[in-house]
Amino acid sequence: MSGFDIISFMTDFGWAGGYVSVCEAVMASVRPQARVFHISHEVPVGDVEAGALTLERICPSFPPAVHLALVDPGVGTHRRPLALMTARGDFLVGPDNGLLLPAAQALGGLRAAWCLDIPRVRGQARMAVDRVSSTFHGRDLFSPAAALLAGATDPSAIASPMEVASLIQTEPAFYEVTWNETVSQVIEIDRFGNIGLALPFAQLVPPAGSFLVEVVAEDLPEWTARVVRTYADLGSGELGIYCDSWGQVALAVKSASAAQLLSIEKGMRVRLTVIAGSSGEGWVE
Repeated sequence: MSGFDIISFMTDFGWAGGYVSVCEAVMASVRPQARVFHISHEVPVGDVEAGALTLERICPSFPPAVHLALVDPGVGTHRRPLALMTARGDFLVGPDNGLLLPAAQALGGLRAAWCLDIPRVRGQARMAVDRVSSTFHGRDLFSPAAALLAGATDPSAIASPMEVASLIQTEPAFYEVTWNETVSQVIEIDRFGNIGLALPFAQLVPPAGSFLVEVVAEDLPEWTARVVRTYADLGSGELGIYCDSWGQVALAVKSASAAQLLSIEKGMRVRLTVIAGSSGEGWVE
C-alpha cells in the first residue's frame, strides 16, 4: 500500500478557537509530507446532511487522497469512528453517522470499512494513549488516523474490519416527478439566498417555460418562476429556475435572496407545477 500526498479536511468547527489548527498540527506531526487542503469549516453545526452533501460534491475533484470529515454531534458516545476505503483508492475518515457514505459512492463505491481503535491509533502515531478527550476526537483520534493512513499505515494496524452493511446512512433527500409537477426537498440555501433542490435538473419536466412555485404544507404565497440559463436573464425581483453548478434544480432572484422572498428553510418541500402553454421553445409534450 502506497501513501498519499493529500489530506482533505472538512468540519463544522469554524475557524475560531484553534480547533482546526490543532488538528492540522497533529496531522503535520504524524505525516509532515502530506499537504492538508481545507474543504470547509463552515458546515452548519451538527448538520450531518449538509456536511455529507459538501463532501460528496468536492472529494471527486481531488486526486486519490485521505479525506478527513468531522461533523460529529455524537462525539464521546457509542458512535463508531470509521476509516473507509473506496473503489478509487481514497480513504474517508470520520464518524459513523452517515457523513461519509455519499462521498464514498461518489468515489466509485465502498470497498471496505474499519472501526478505528483509539489505543492502536495513538500507539502507531507515538502519542500518549491515556490523553484522549471525550469531546475532541477530531484532534485525538481522527486526525492522527488520517495522517497514518496518508503515510501508508495498513488499516488493520489501527482498526478492526466492519461489515459495510452495518454502517449508518442518512435518509436520501426527497423528490418526486409526475407529468405536470415536481415536489422536491430543499437541500441547500447558499450565502446568496439561492435555494438548492434535491431534484437533478436533468429530471425537470419540462426543462423550459414557466412554473407555479409553492412551498408545501405552509401558508405562504405562490410565485411564478421561469427557467433561465443564468442570473442575468432575470428581471429585477423576478424569481427564476436554473441548473446550478452541481447539476441540481435551484431557485434564484436577481440581486436578492430567493430564500427570504419565499420564506423558505432547508428541509422544506417545494412544488413546481407546469403553467399551461409555457413549455418553452423546442419542448415536445
